[in-house]
Amino acid sequence: MLGGVRDRTIEALTKYGEKAKAVLRVALSIYDQNGESELGHFDYKTLYSELQSLGYSWDPKMILRALERDFGIIETSYKSSNQHWWKFIDAEEVRNALEEGEEDPEVKLVKIQANSLDIEGIEKRLDFMLKKPRITEVDRAMFRRIAFEDLRLAIEVYKKAEMYEETQYIANRIRRVLSLADKVSLRLNGKGNDKGLLKEKGEGQADYADGLRLLDGEDIGKKQA
Repeated sequence: MLGGVRDRTIEALTKYGEKAKAVLRVALSIYDQNGESELGHFDYKTLYSELQSLGYSWDPKMILRALERDFGIIETSYKSSNQHWWKFIDAEEVRNALEEGEEDPEVKLVKIQANSLDIEGIEKRLDFMLKKPRITEVDRAMFRRIAFEDLRLAIEVYKKAEMYEETQYIANRIRRVLSLADKVSLRLNGKGNDKGLLKEKGEGQADYADGLRLLDGEDIGKKQA
């Protein structure tokens, strides 16, 4: 294999066209979302699932094999009976080859805005609230910030991300976040939660939180009376 990673990536793109481009873009997006992992930068199952969600129906195994054996762009970092992980030899050189002379400034802006949102962090916080045995007032305050600040911005990015093939993975990630947020909101409203936003019965000293709900479970009608 001659030349650097960038040159070999361009050669692979020339030979395999859209398929190689799609595999490399999705693999990079998985790496960007998950960061460094002990097992590698991306795995076959996640890559295949992401490609399917983008409308690609073919199996990426042949492309992955060529990228590794013929072009030296990726290398196997972990393999077992049910998992296969790869690492990029040089992720930035691959990214440069993909973006050189072809990335629309609007596409680049969408990616920059998505990175600024910390979508992965929002997703983790929502998942944590959904799995907690008991929702606290701190959780409620955090969810309000997410709902009224983070998700508003996420929707703006989502609308732009849907417009470009290169940013479909961002739109898909935001969809998952919105689905999680919907489940958390149902829990906060009393479905699957031990208190709910408007719990009507209880004992103890009453208190208001942000002028919207009562703490300690005192009946709202009694408080207003």
